[in-house]
Amino acid sequence: MSLKKVLFIIVISFVFSCKTENKMSSDKLTDKLTDKERDSIAKRFDDISVYFIQPSQIHREYKDSAIAIHPEKVDYIQRLSYSYKKVGDHIKAMEILNKAVDIDTAKGQVNALQYRAWTLLYYYRDYEGAIKDVDLIEKITGDKYSACWGEPCGLQKGEALYKLGKYDEAIKEFITVNEEEEKLGFNITDNHLVFFYLGRCYAEKEDYKNAIINFEKSLKGAYNMFPEAYYQLGLIYKNQKDYIKAKECFLKAKEMPEYKMNEPYFERFDEVFPYMIEKELKELN
Repeated sequence: MSLKKVLFIIVISFVFSCKTENKMSSDKLTDKLTDKERDSIAKRFDDISVYFIQPSQIHREYKDSAIAIHPEKVDYIQRLSYSYKKVGDHIKAMEILNKAVDIDTAKGQVNALQYRAWTLLYYYRDYEGAIKDVDLIEKITGDKYSACWGEPCGLQKGEALYKLGKYDEAIKEFITVNEEEEKLGFNITDNHLVFFYLGRCYAEKEDYKNAIINFEKSLKGAYNMFPEAYYQLGLIYKNQKDYIKAKECFLKAKEMPEYKMNEPYFERFDEVFPYMIEKELKELN
């Protein structure tokens, strides 16, 4: 048996013995490993974990094992937090995620912080926390534009401000997102969510002219298939007593339910549901 296999067996024995009262320090068993060997063993534990359903206990056991061998590996720690979140242990999930953020930011990196901003906004509805994280991302990177889990961080900060009723600040944030993306050469016509939430902010301010302009822009970006935008336009036209246009918008929203803002892990702000559209049509009729 090779030395590498012997070491691997020793480490496995150690990691699972950590669950007992008489556990030993991982440093005593791994201090003779090279960095390359430690990386290899930790990666093996991490790779094995993917063969088990993420919320399962055994999945977390293998993640814990990888982290025991490589305690500074941020992506292992961050992915472990997903599993706890999925089984409803949110306190533990955030403790682990916060640890990943602390390690990452100490190195001047923001990957874990970007995920936490997304999580606080969409999953936990902690709007102040999300804003604080996005501000910290900008401070660390020195950049007004970055992505938080697949979306512009500025979009998420703007949504948080919108939910706090700080519409003017939210509008400035959304406009900044578009300006920064134009600098990067992006086609901002595709920013249907940015224009949609600009529309929502203006609607809340009762500036219906600008609200309509932005909802119509969001429809261009969504290839004219965006039930939420049609629904919001319908509400504005109803408020203005233009019942013909209102009904047209509600009917269009009703015709394309498959294009609604539907996310697998959270409910988007202002997501429209069939019963909401039916209610408005019934009142118009």
